[in-house]
Amino acid sequence: MGNFDTFIEAVKKYAEVYKQFEDIQKDKTFDFVPKTGDQKTGLIGEAYIFEYLKRQGYPDIEFGGPSQKGWDIRYPFDLAIGREVLVQVKTVSAYSKTRAISPIHLPSSGYWELFLVSLNGQFIPDNIWRPTVTAYDTEVITGTRMPKNDQDFASGFTEIENVFEHFKSLFPELYSAKAKTSAKPKAAAKLTKEVKKKG
Repeated sequence: MGNFDTFIEAVKKYAEVYKQFEDIQKDKTFDFVPKTGDQKTGLIGEAYIFEYLKRQGYPDIEFGGPSQKGWDIRYPFDLAIGREVLVQVKTVSAYSKTRAISPIHLPSSGYWELFLVSLNGQFIPDNIWRPTVTAYDTEVITGTRMPKNDQDFASGFTEIENVFEHFKSLFPELYSAKAKTSAKPKAAAKLTKEVKKKG
């Protein structure tokens, strides 16, 4: 029963955090979090990109609804003539063995950006790319995966712009020396606890 008990404890913790995410999604003060979506890894990636755009000073950023397959976020970039950019975000965490990206649905028209967000084991971005996608002769692109580096053309992307350094510069609370050191003791303590349990 020991292993099953450990499993149930993990399930309870997951349920608790899942509910917390659901509550955050319902709370209007969390404007950078999508209000719909049960895939929490994708939700986390979208929240990072929304806040990234917000910290760059873009106004009137908003999320798309469940019916919007070609974009997740949109923001105006030329208010004088009413143009807007449609943004799609694809997120993969360190827990994905294949690093496969879900199908990319292309919008039928308009200016469009794709962000690829790679998350580490703590669900903090460890890389972010903005590849150029020009395959407008199809509605859906499949068979791609999160790049390993800027030259990883086997990922399915040939023009990959890395924006991670710029992202980090706008999120010092995630990447400062203090943020890194404060995260380590918690992880170490958890690992020690697990090892003692098994022993």
